[in-house]
Amino acid sequence: MIRKRGKLARQLIIVGSAFGTSANLVKSSARPGSRRWWLTPLIIFLCLNGLLLALVAGVEVLAPFVYAIF
Repeated sequence: MIRKRGKLARQLIIVGSAFGTSANLVKSSARPGSRRWWLTPLIIFLCLNGLLLALVAGVEVLAPFVYAIF
């Protein structure tokens, strides 16, 4: 039987995967000789929004209001 994970464990998995993806984006744009420096504001914006959505989705009272915005 598959064991259901706790709420905190699910949130930690989401946040952990977001940090891994963010690190890859930063590494690829900060590489010497890379002309992707103009992506930096977009990367920061997307990371902050993703983190905000992941954290607010855990608060069940706020989730409908946040998803209504998007």
